[in-house]
Amino acid sequence: MIRFIKRHYPLLLSFWIPFLLMGGYFAARQMFPFGHSSLLTVDLGQQYIDFFAFYRDTLLHHPSQILYSFSKAIGGDMLGVWAYYLFSPFNLLLLLTPGKWLTAGIMLMTLMKYGCAGLSFAWLLKKTKTASGLYIPALATSYALMGWMIANQLNLIWLDAVVILPLIILAVERLFTGASYIGYSLILAAALIINYYMSYMICLFLATYILWALTRHFKNWRQTGQVLGKFVLGSLLGAAAAAVVLLPTFYSLTQSKAQYTVTKINWKLEYAPVKMLSKLVVGAFNFDQMPTGFPNLFVGSLVLCGFLLYFGLKTIPWRERIVAGLVTLFLGLSLCFEPLDLLWHAMQFPIWYPYRFSFVVCFWLVWLAAISLNHLTQLRLPAGIVLTLLFGAGLYYVWTNLKHFNYLNQTAVRLSLLFSIIALALLVFKAAPSPLVPFTFLALVVVEMGANAILSLNQISYVTQSDYADYTAALVKAVNKVKQRTSATDFYRLEKTFMRTKNDSMEANYNSASHFSSTFESRIPNFMGELGQPAGDGFIAYSNGTLFSDAFLGIKYYLARNANWIEPAERNNNPLLPPLTDKPDLSYYNQVAHTKQVTIYKNPYALNLGFAASNKILKPQTNTSYPTIYQANVLSALTGSDQYAALFTPQLFATVTYANVKQRKAPLTQTYRKINKKKAATITYTFTPQTNDPYYLTIGSNLNSKAVSFSVNGKALQQYDTFRDTVIVNLAAAQKGQPIKLTITLNQKEVWLKDFQLYHFDTTSFSQAIRQLQAEPWQLTKNQNINLSGQINITKRHQVMMTTIPAAAGWRATVDQKPVKIKRALDTFIAIPLTKGSHTVSLSYWPPYLTLGLVITGVTLSIDGLYYYYRKRCAQHRLF
Repeated sequence: MIRFIKRHYPLLLSFWIPFLLMGGYFAARQMFPFGHSSLLTVDLGQQYIDFFAFYRDTLLHHPSQILYSFSKAIGGDMLGVWAYYLFSPFNLLLLLTPGKWLTAGIMLMTLMKYGCAGLSFAWLLKKTKTASGLYIPALATSYALMGWMIANQLNLIWLDAVVILPLIILAVERLFTGASYIGYSLILAAALIINYYMSYMICLFLATYILWALTRHFKNWRQTGQVLGKFVLGSLLGAAAAAVVLLPTFYSLTQSKAQYTVTKINWKLEYAPVKMLSKLVVGAFNFDQMPTGFPNLFVGSLVLCGFLLYFGLKTIPWRERIVAGLVTLFLGLSLCFEPLDLLWHAMQFPIWYPYRFSFVVCFWLVWLAAISLNHLTQLRLPAGIVLTLLFGAGLYYVWTNLKHFNYLNQTAVRLSLLFSIIALALLVFKAAPSPLVPFTFLALVVVEMGANAILSLNQISYVTQSDYADYTAALVKAVNKVKQRTSATDFYRLEKTFMRTKNDSMEANYNSASHFSSTFESRIPNFMGELGQPAGDGFIAYSNGTLFSDAFLGIKYYLARNANWIEPAERNNNPLLPPLTDKPDLSYYNQVAHTKQVTIYKNPYALNLGFAASNKILKPQTNTSYPTIYQANVLSALTGSDQYAALFTPQLFATVTYANVKQRKAPLTQTYRKINKKKAATITYTFTPQTNDPYYLTIGSNLNSKAVSFSVNGKALQQYDTFRDTVIVNLAAAQKGQPIKLTITLNQKEVWLKDFQLYHFDTTSFSQAIRQLQAEPWQLTKNQNINLSGQINITKRHQVMMTTIPAAAGWRATVDQKPVKIKRALDTFIAIPLTKGSHTVSLSYWPPYLTLGLVITGVTLSIDGLYYYYRKRCAQHRLF
């Protein structure tokens, strides 16, 4: 063991220094299991952790969810989700951490990625003989704890790219020493499978890197041609080896993210490039830098010195330095020139987390620094003066413009000045034979990179462990109560009046109508928007359901906060069950069970996953911005009768009063303005329901909390705040004769009450229609994610089996064991025309292009195997 440690201590230190440094910080911040906090923040807390819980459930209990899941909104392909979020081999660690310990698993995974990033860069340095001794962990720590890594710690799914990039570069470097393309091809394929999105950026970087590497290792044109040929062949076969993931994922992207591709390019600088200097200062990060900010480039003073010295060292051939300069110029322009920025992000502006590709720029800085420090014997006076002037000018610029950089303060600039002075001094004594010099190099890197991590992450707030664990425990307990009431062949969807994240269904393993991911098919949010739900690019928050939308989508169970449960005082106004919506029409549902915190309702109107409906539903529905009209049209088409066109009837408010508000004089306008901008301004509407039927209010997409606040009878109205379509709000139900007062408080000086209309819902007509649709259900005998089968009896001609399964190219249908063509209803759902009589209808799902991907991957790996065997046999023959 001692011999092993002595031999490999640079690699061991390269792993353990980042691991322990960040582990110590997490423990000091009392991150679970060391205290009451957690690593959950922003997308890690609102999205990724739910996918990680889904990952555990899939591998341990429901493997078919790799291909398809009804936990993804009302159902969707999952290969794209897995390819973007879940194919990291580090995720296997999560199998060890169930329940509340999942946050501890996330911490372990984060620390492992920090450590392995250092280890992989150290391996590159060692195998290329670019550094030795303590210089290896010093440079590896600078890489593992670079500014990009710290700023994107919460984007855990991207960190694998930092781990694998040095291994890919090592494989490229080995092409110049006679290695075959196979090693490079396989590691590239692994990267593409683990995370195709970040690997796309790596591929772009490789296209520039190979030009520099060919110049650096140039011997003759024949060698250059051979290496370039192996590089191109390895790249193509690497992509082919990953085809099993890339092909179905690419198709999935054409249905989701690719639909938002930018087609108009502005040929402009996004900001003054000199502002990037602020990101080379220690601690240059805060929350405001997440949605919009400058690229995270911090790599430490020693690396920055080494990088700058690279271009002045005469021991490095001039042609190598010139090409390196051109590559640097390209990377630098990419960080501020919009067309190149778009190119790196696959022609889509990032939503939050700008300049995601800057990890390759950081790698480039550290790699060139390692090469130059390997050539440098001692810092000479001319070079020292130039470096001093450059550092001085950069820090002076940042100091005098601090007011423009709200993520920095004077202390951070002073620290950077101190670290820069120490780094320059150390370079002067680099040639000294004392072992203290490399040790001091390492110590400086540890202190500086640690200081950057602490100063940066201290500016971010995190979800407490109890907020996550207690909520999840309460949700899982309620969901399990529902499951106890159902059989394996029952299909139902479940929703709630409270929400922690839009992916709660993936956390607690149930079918829902909400979802949030970057690979969400655009058709589903578009449909939900027409239905009156908050939806947008990549998300649905099913918070505004009506009796009809709940019934149509088969939302059979609802969870609501138990009215008899009292919130513990120690939660300090931080509710265990964060409220999502007010839903008075729950009074039409039946209370069937409860837990300590949650009451469970069963929806007597819920339709089955499939049911007999009029073939009029196959006709295109008239597009309308009014969800009440759209819902009535859908019900009419399902039943084949026009009598339900008045399902929602417009109602007038009884009275309206204004306080510090005046209405524009233009005719028919609903624009209101504050009279005195400094005082509160309100509009109060009143009405008294004449029936116990539900009453709904529609509000336009501009009426979010920035514009107005709503209250009903003095109580704040719960409404999900992000929506791009007109939504439906439930104001009253079972409240006949009880006065309702709706107060609108203007939060802006002028507000347009777009699509503001009160409606009465005709429950009698609705019940009649639903009974008709419930009479002929698709009774499932097989209920699996990718295999559904059941019986349905059709009693009338011109009917279809309508389903609320999103239509997708991967679905195949059989009726009485004979293949049939699937129709699309409402431009969204699967519908199957059927003749009169009893039928067995089966649906199966297989992702488009997965079979072709399997064939291409199999053939490619076979070619690689045969070529490896051929080379091995040739080598054996040469030995004899």
